[in-house]
Amino acid sequence: MTKAAQARSDGPAEPPSSGPRRWPRILLAVAAGVVLMLSLAGVGVDVVSAKLEGNITAIDISDTTGRPHVSAPVINEEGNYSAVNILLMGSDSREGETSNRYGDPDVYTGQRSDTTILLHLSEDRSFATAVSIPRDTWVMIPECKRVGETVGGFESKFNTALEIGGPGCTVKLVEQMTGLTIDNFAIVDFTGFKNVVDALGGVEVCLTEPANDPSSDLNLPAGTSIVNGEQALGFVRARKTLTDGSDLSRIKRQQAFLSSMIREASSTGLLLNPVRLFSVLDSATQGLTTDPGLADIDVLRDMALSVKGMAPGDIAFLTMPWLDRGDGENVVVDEEGAAPVWQSMRDDVAWIKPKKVGTTGSGTSKITVAPSDITVRILNGSGIAGRAAEAAAALEAQGFTVTEIDDADRSDYVSTEIRHDAPSAEAARTVLEAFPGATTVADESSATITIVIGSSFSGVSVVNTQGTSSNPDKDRESDAVTDPTTADKVRCA
Repeated sequence: MTKAAQARSDGPAEPPSSGPRRWPRILLAVAAGVVLMLSLAGVGVDVVSAKLEGNITAIDISDTTGRPHVSAPVINEEGNYSAVNILLMGSDSREGETSNRYGDPDVYTGQRSDTTILLHLSEDRSFATAVSIPRDTWVMIPECKRVGETVGGFESKFNTALEIGGPGCTVKLVEQMTGLTIDNFAIVDFTGFKNVVDALGGVEVCLTEPANDPSSDLNLPAGTSIVNGEQALGFVRARKTLTDGSDLSRIKRQQAFLSSMIREASSTGLLLNPVRLFSVLDSATQGLTTDPGLADIDVLRDMALSVKGMAPGDIAFLTMPWLDRGDGENVVVDEEGAAPVWQSMRDDVAWIKPKKVGTTGSGTSKITVAPSDITVRILNGSGIAGRAAEAAAALEAQGFTVTEIDDADRSDYVSTEIRHDAPSAEAARTVLEAFPGATTVADESSATITIVIGSSFSGVSVVNTQGTSSNPDKDRESDAVTDPTTADKVRCA
């Protein structure tokens, strides 16, 4: 297996004294279920602000929800930030599309919530939790008012709410499902998503096997690739040609793409290039539909500044706990498993503890051996097919050399082991940084560092050679929530 070029997400590290690498001051936008965090800093000229604000389409959903929809203030009366729940919807509207590759727009009319993420920003802005809601979740659609009539009041798939009642009906449905108050919402369609990816200059994706999806013209090799907007849309939407074809597997791919987007915006000097920054912001806001509160450019700027210290490792992604409906196609909410998730948002408690500063995954001093100087072999001891290949692709994306992928001596390992001889101890600490929760094992027979993947493996973290990575211990996690991850991890489809 050849070594891929080192992922751009590594970027030039900040000096140790500068603190954690910053997640840029952000504008919240949804891109077909992928929310891009972008900088608003430096966009202070009135004419520029007016242009961006004019791009955003605002919709008042008060009539649909049956109550005044009042956004929580970014800064409360005490002068502190407010915890905020934002519903992010990626619309599958084909309006404006000239190609049939995403379905004939004359057949696929209207819009459905192709992807929905409930995003919670903590009051102290130390963490964010993003929960993906499967579109194939079978729910009771609430009664919603729309254009003088009442719609809903029947069982159907989750994404039907947007189709029949607009964003207000989806907000009402999520509030019904979670018991939470939704403060803001944002929607972007196919065209808006593609424009943002192109304005960023492309986004890196990772595959363990080649992908060829004729319906969307997606043709990518194994390993890492930089995709443009058209390719990115195919990547996040494809079902039949990637993984097992389910919407649930597609959600994991979308979360991985979102993480890559965040790392891209965090590490490519976007703040230092005003022309490129405005291009990205202009593309993001043109494809954006929000509530009137979030459409205010001053509110967006305040929200952007409020999360300026948040790093990719502070952003947790998980999928709403679900149960099989029994029809082979749909799922239902796992009420018992989901309750702790909604409660964590209600209590403003992180699902995965925010990253700590100044220690590595092993909890000691900063690492000294770069990934590009390390060769490893990977053995799958998890009992789950494809885990070793997934880890290999993610490591290669960071510059590691992988010489061998094979099965371990047994398939019931729980913890991931990093086996090494004495001369490789420092290199093993770098590998440990990529596998939070793993253990190092002294093994003089392992001249090449050997990684034995256990069933607890949940993805490869980005190695930070300045020692700003983290303790990944989770604050709370029910057994029903599988594969939670954070935005600093490289995950491969």
